[in-house]
Amino acid sequence: MTFWRLGWKLRSRRAQGLQLGETFPDFSLRDLEGKAHRLSDLSSARYTVLWFTNFCQDCRARIPLLNELLQKAGENVRILAVSILDKDDPLPRQVAPECFFPILLDPEDVVGLKLGLAHPPNACPFHNLFVVSSSGQVAFRHHLSALGPENFRSLWNRLTAEIAQN
Repeated sequence: MTFWRLGWKLRSRRAQGLQLGETFPDFSLRDLEGKAHRLSDLSSARYTVLWFTNFCQDCRARIPLLNELLQKAGENVRILAVSILDKDDPLPRQVAPECFFPILLDPEDVVGLKLGLAHPPNACPFHNLFVVSSSGQVAFRHHLSALGPENFRSLWNRLTAEIAQN
């Protein structure tokens, strides 16, 4: 376990996962109520924001920002939080009332493994935020906590401007 923690940043930099412009693999995960959500589901959303999270204090601090931006974008954007915590962990249910978006459960890290996102058990991947276009292409990727609120607002404004132009 200790060796994993020491080397995970190095491994995650080498195995960078999906790059901009690549196709995000389709997946289906269930939310807290058992409803299935598929990335490729037909939706009016032009972009899907995928946030892989362990709901640590840093992650929880970003929920109001995501809620605010989701309200501004309306139906053009959907957000899906993917909990990588163990299925018995109570944190996703505790956090759910704060979120204006569904929390999907992925305790076996199926999606993260598809993407090649290295991370220690129950920790967020190095790249834990993906913006995926309606055609399935990765338009943006970063670590949400490292991005900062103003940079994320700037990204969001750029995306909503692109939506308005099309």
